[in-house]
Amino acid sequence: MIAIVAAGLVGTVIYAILAEVGLEFLGLGDVTTVSWGTIFYWAQNNEALLLGAWWWFLAPGCCVALLGAGLAFINFGIDELANPRLRRERQAKKPAKAKKVEA
Repeated sequence: MIAIVAAGLVGTVIYAILAEVGLEFLGLGDVTTVSWGTIFYWAQNNEALLLGAWWWFLAPGCCVALLGAGLAFINFGIDELANPRLRRERQAKKPAKAKKVEA
């Protein structure tokens, strides 16, 4: 049950972050505050891509992508710990059997 709750929590956090970034990019938030969405908003309004300033989008885009990937990896780790079928346990090495040599 822990894996299901953790997956729901991490999914909701990722969704909330993407929703905030998207709403700020659309200009539906406070444009005087600094967030990843407002960075996208001002880069779009200043026509950064038309001017060839692609790096204005690079930093917030990488931050959003790395945060989402990091939370997904945490979710995978929690799932592996909570679900016994996904655990990778080390198996003890069995000693090799000696072959009999017939003369």
